[in-house]
Amino acid sequence: MKGQIDLTRYVSNLDRNVYTIYNLPEEVIAVIFAYVSRSPLSFRDNLKKLLEDDELAVSDAAGGITSFYSEKAARFHEKWVVGYGHSSVAEHAVAHIGIERISRLASAELELANSFNSFTEYSQRYQRPRRGDWYLPPELQDHPEAQSLYADLQEKAYDTYERLLSGLIGHLADRLPRHDGESEKRFRIRVEKTAFEDARYVLTLATLTNLGMTGNGRALRDTLIRLLSSRYPECRQLAREMEREIGRVIPTLLKHVKPSPYIMDTRESLEKRWKETKASARAFSEPAGRPSARFLRLPDYEDALTQAAVSLLIENSTLSYEEAEEKARALSRAEKEELIDEALMRLRFFDNPLDSFQHLVYRLELKISEANWHQLLRHNRRTHFTWGLPTTELGYTIPPRIRDAGLADPFSRLVEQATETYRKIREVCPAAAPYCVTNAHHRQVTATVTLWELYHLINLRTSPEAQWDIRTAFEELLSELKRHHPVLARYARRRAEDPPAGGGA
Repeated sequence: MKGQIDLTRYVSNLDRNVYTIYNLPEEVIAVIFAYVSRSPLSFRDNLKKLLEDDELAVSDAAGGITSFYSEKAARFHEKWVVGYGHSSVAEHAVAHIGIERISRLASAELELANSFNSFTEYSQRYQRPRRGDWYLPPELQDHPEAQSLYADLQEKAYDTYERLLSGLIGHLADRLPRHDGESEKRFRIRVEKTAFEDARYVLTLATLTNLGMTGNGRALRDTLIRLLSSRYPECRQLAREMEREIGRVIPTLLKHVKPSPYIMDTRESLEKRWKETKASARAFSEPAGRPSARFLRLPDYEDALTQAAVSLLIENSTLSYEEAEEKARALSRAEKEELIDEALMRLRFFDNPLDSFQHLVYRLELKISEANWHQLLRHNRRTHFTWGLPTTELGYTIPPRIRDAGLADPFSRLVEQATETYRKIREVCPAAAPYCVTNAHHRQVTATVTLWELYHLINLRTSPEAQWDIRTAFEELLSELKRHHPVLARYARRRAEDPPAGGGA
């Protein structure tokens, strides 16, 4: 490269130990970071060397940005990422993707594909969907009668949505209390949002949504593999579209992305075995179903206290594990509880508990509405889920305000139509049937969480601002936690206005 190198175009400062790097393709930044493991030079020095060697296609304009990733960067990635599987390099390259007009079913599959991705999705709680905004699976074109049933359900769902919305707005306008100083306009907006929240339960998983997504190269590659291996054609098509667009930003890191034979072959084998079992087991007939949220596994309280005490002692001393365990076991229950109190009493609303509490593991069983499930899967942080397929066979939730407004009958008629349409379409086009499931229908979920994560979920989901359905689920879990693990549950729910129990600024 000719002339003097002006690094200020690419780094935020030249003389400090902390700086940001910008105006470069994501793959080049990943290479610069990767060089540190093989070079004694700093990131800035490596960048300068690449520029001086004319390895980067940089514009001469002020604040110029590289227009293409370099061949050297590509070769580096081929060797260390593609060839040798040094995948941590790929985590330094990030892409931001806008994804529009995909179904709610596909958005859930995408959001569950890799927990390292970040999402912001269109909210049916706050925005009114538009008539006709639903996904039509192309595979239904070969089944005209099923396609007609499908389309009729989607239109009827929106008809019912509008009826529920109108009835709820009138009902809530007469019954919701006014906030102090609340204007007529603000009150009307609050009424409408509350009505949106409940009317949406009759909409189906075919309803279109938009989302913004951010992920690093490694997580995005794994996401695409999962989507390409999906049982749903929409998800496989989405993966190819994402691959094309992400490849404009981090092309080398997405090479050799293809469906996983392991996922697909194993799924086929297990589904075959399940069908054979189900056919011979009357116990799997369709249950009426009620929503549920409970602990499948709680650590013994005394063991949990001891384990937490051991971790806290190690975290705050130079004790070996054996020494910490011996000291913890020598404590009385009251002394262990005092230690837990000391470790948690200063928590405020936006604080996370100490990392020691990540060693206490709980298992949850949740049979929850699709509306509830979509909230849960988006706003967890470190929860490990196993989730069942969308179905109409586990019952459904009728929002309490729908009942109070005298609208349960039209609500149930639509859900029952969805159930019948689901069954008929499943017989001829199984991949399209799940799009008939409504937001009200229940899905079976199990989850494994640490106490650290449980604090986050309970604190967020039992706040006054939380949506009633997910708040009910976590109120049930909190109540059970209080019964079995009283001191550990004491600080799970905090409010922004609460002072820390132990004082302090």
